[in-house]
Amino acid sequence: MTETNDKFDVTKEIAKELARDVYSDGGKPVVKATGELVGLVPRAIKAAIAPIEKWVLQREYNIEETKKLLEEKLKNVPPELIQPPEPYIAVPALQYISYCMDNKELRNMYANLLANSMNEVVKNGVHPGFIEIIKQLCPDEAKILCYFAVHKVFPTVTLRYEDEKGKGIDIVKNFSNVGELAHCESPFEINKYFDNLIRLGLLESSQAFSSLVDKKLYEPLKNHQYIQSKMDESILSKNAYKRVNLKEGYISLTDYGKSFCIICLDNIKVVTI
Repeated sequence: MTETNDKFDVTKEIAKELARDVYSDGGKPVVKATGELVGLVPRAIKAAIAPIEKWVLQREYNIEETKKLLEEKLKNVPPELIQPPEPYIAVPALQYISYCMDNKELRNMYANLLANSMNEVVKNGVHPGFIEIIKQLCPDEAKILCYFAVHKVFPTVTLRYEDEKGKGIDIVKNFSNVGELAHCESPFEINKYFDNLIRLGLLESSQAFSSLVDKKLYEPLKNHQYIQSKMDESILSKNAYKRVNLKEGYISLTDYGKSFCIICLDNIKVVTI
């Protein structure tokens, strides 16, 4: 037997041993009577898919729960003013609300949108784009909108490292404590939330060098522990930046954002800060 054949035979023996290992018990993957291999990956996939299976099984239940929500939302509306909603509003809204029945903020937005689409007095204010907006919100962003709907405008500060000519980099952009005030799960992701809400046309950021008149509103932000923790003097020396600048600004609701809040949030009357 040649050396090549010897190596081939050894390889076959190793493969057989590995195969016996794979199909053995004792903490290793096992084989069902059907021959299905049940290992860590299939088990993980099964666990990940379980909530989706639950949604499929509970879909009719979710529809019934939505009807109860609508009854609550429309209980003070005269029956003669309750009309069938437009299908292009109702069909996707009913579908999407069933995906998020476990999340209070998003579920409530869809329910308000549906209820208002059935109310003759306000249904013309229901824009079909509102459905797509809710689809693209995370629960924290929904909480932030509820806070903005009441106060309309919030101060922000942007932490910058600059050279003598004012050129530099933003270390923290559009920081606000609204994430904490709204009890967000990730309050310090606020600048990312703002980016998304601005992208969706609900919020807008102040232009360069624009700030609120009341400068006292900025003090809690400038002295905030999160901002203070980002002031690393070593970065200044390493990158030839000469100063730290806290640039004042603000984030506010757009007109489209106000309309969205009136339709999709509970009993909202937008007021100034």
